[in-house]
Amino acid sequence: MSEDHYDDSFQYAIDSVNIRQGAEARVYDCTFLGKPAILKERFDKNYRHKTLNDQLNASRLKQELKCIMKAKQLGVRTPAVYFVDSSKNKFIMSKIPGVTAKEWIESNRTSPNFEKSLKLLGVSIGSAIGVLHEGGLVHGDLTTSNIILENNSIENPVLIDFGLASQGKMSSEDQCVDLYVLERAIASTHRNCEYLLDGIWEGYKNAIKSDWELQHKKLEEIRQRGRKRDMVG
Repeated sequence: MSEDHYDDSFQYAIDSVNIRQGAEARVYDCTFLGKPAILKERFDKNYRHKTLNDQLNASRLKQELKCIMKAKQLGVRTPAVYFVDSSKNKFIMSKIPGVTAKEWIESNRTSPNFEKSLKLLGVSIGSAIGVLHEGGLVHGDLTTSNIILENNSIENPVLIDFGLASQGKMSSEDQCVDLYVLERAIASTHRNCEYLLDGIWEGYKNAIKSDWELQHKKLEEIRQRGRKRDMVG
């Protein structure tokens, strides 16, 4: 078992083995005040000037935290934020017990009533996204890896990683790009995903107040643009 690394500035311990890294940040399993937690740290890009790094990291950290709190206010499940160290571009949040939607889908394919459960999962996910969009928030990086099923329940999707999220007066285009990103991520990750997508559209349609037909038309426009880009390369 690895030796934990302690930071004296506040009471948390990082497990130095379990590290995940994205394009903008590193994520660590940690313990905070005796509780299992997750630490997220934005890091500098070597090609950027230090002043620009500092400005971008600070603004993006602030935006991410605002979006997490906004989603929670809207009633969408997100991790709880425990601690913020803005001087080091770090924050600590609760660790959600459960598996990602991606893990659940691939590990339950041979289960009885899988297709029915897959659609119900889609409804839960679509409903959460619809609530986000109705509240003026887009996630920006919707994938089945960024959705955790709390206690492995398909009825309790928790949205994570709001690093690319934004809020304000969102257009139909912004919202449908969010949906398209998820659709493409699902199609590239999971085979036979029609039941999941059907559920997502159903849950989303029932959660929004705007006209689903108009929203769906905009989504189809974005799909067509995506196909053209794929053809051009």
